[in-house]
Amino acid sequence: MKNTFKILTLIAFTIAITCTSCSSNNQEDAIFEREQLSEVVMKDFVQKFENTNVPEGLSNSTSPYAQQANTQFELLKIIGVSFTSFFTIPSDAVFLKSNEKQLAKSAVLNTQTYTWSAGGESVTYTISEESDRYTFNYTIVSSDFNGKVMEGFQLKDETYAEVNLFDDNQESSTIKWWVNATTTKIELDADGFRLVLESNSTDNSGTIQVYEDALYIALYSWEADGSGFYTDLVSNETFTW
Repeated sequence: MKNTFKILTLIAFTIAITCTSCSSNNQEDAIFEREQLSEVVMKDFVQKFENTNVPEGLSNSTSPYAQQANTQFELLKIIGVSFTSFFTIPSDAVFLKSNEKQLAKSAVLNTQTYTWSAGGESVTYTISEESDRYTFNYTIVSSDFNGKVMEGFQLKDETYAEVNLFDDNQESSTIKWWVNATTTKIELDADGFRLVLESNSTDNSGTIQVYEDALYIALYSWEADGSGFYTDLVSNETFTW
């Protein structure tokens, strides 16, 4: 997953320079527009994943398989919630108004584009509102990178979201989120590996499925008290904790 972490590192750096590039050069209409779209995209949705945890019996277990499950869980959770900061717009961003006549002829209800520069990078962030979703994309221009970093969408009913990350303008990984009344689910697909986490929001029981090149190779599963098992689906061995 080295390319994925390369992109996530780039994203983290962008977040850092975003948060430190504030100034008093605000535009009143930019503030209004910012509250319209950028303040709602992904933030409440991702908040539901911040509240997801494993049982204490799992996190405190000395079993190596329980520790592996906990590590995988925390990795997916960190990746899943990191996008809250990613959608933060610095106060000195330049807001580019959309063409209302063009929007009236398309399925897009509203489009907002922001640009800013910091740390030697030029960032462009575009958010569009459609009848059932918000779509967004991020591009960066710098001395060592030029192109699209991220694109994706979130359904307005907050049941599903998807983000594609890019490496050298080629899609390198995908992150998907699902939410319903009792379950939160996140899937990371990168570099031939796919991790799928499902967590019961009521009692924190859950599973993590591991795939390699589309082959289902392993399963971690735990109950509300933290007890569980790991199954190696290649060797057909199961280990409990």
